Amino acid sequence: MGVNVAGRNIDVGDSFRTHATKEVTSLVNKYIGNDLEANVSVEKDHKLFNVEIRLRIASGFVVKTDGVSNDPYKAVSDAISRLDERVRRHKKRLKDQKRRVHWEAESINATGYIIKRENTQQGEEEHLIIAEQERLILDMSVSEAVMKMDLTGLAITMFKNSENGRINVVYKRPDGHIGWIDYTE
Repeated sequence: MGVNVAGRNIDVGDSFRTHATKEVTSLVNKYIGNDLEANVSVEKDHKLFNVEIRLRIASGFVVKTDGVSNDPYKAVSDAISRLDERVRRHKKRLKDQKRRVHWEAESINATGYIIKRENTQQGEEEHLIIAEQERLILDMSVSEAVMKMDLTGLAITMFKNSENGRINVVYKRPDGHIGWIDYTE
């Protein structure tokens, strides 16, 4: 297992690096094992410390949590408690359902773009692509897609439905429920 601790525009000391590594390692060993990679990033925004923890689990999932506090150690503790809750839910769901063995074998490559809107001199809006990422659209069931969305903390997840082979989307609705879009021709 590798834990990378880095600061954004801030120098991370050895004491903090040791503390964050110890906290992440103990949580991972408790629930998952050693077959993963973890990144902890720290950023200071005025008086607050923002800590983001990202775990890449062997099955292809990325679990992301964050913590904010005026003390960096407290921010790590907040992020670890959120991570503990998400990983515990993930393990429970895996026990409750029959887990697919090879999601990536049935996956589709896709490219994701981040688009920024800018105003030109004539007052017209122009859309510029500012980031491009390769992503996998995994072959999974609806419940597995909801689990992935919950683990990553994203508001939307696109996947290939393992039951019918079509591209589907699950998303968080403003009322707190989960929406599901199943494309039919």
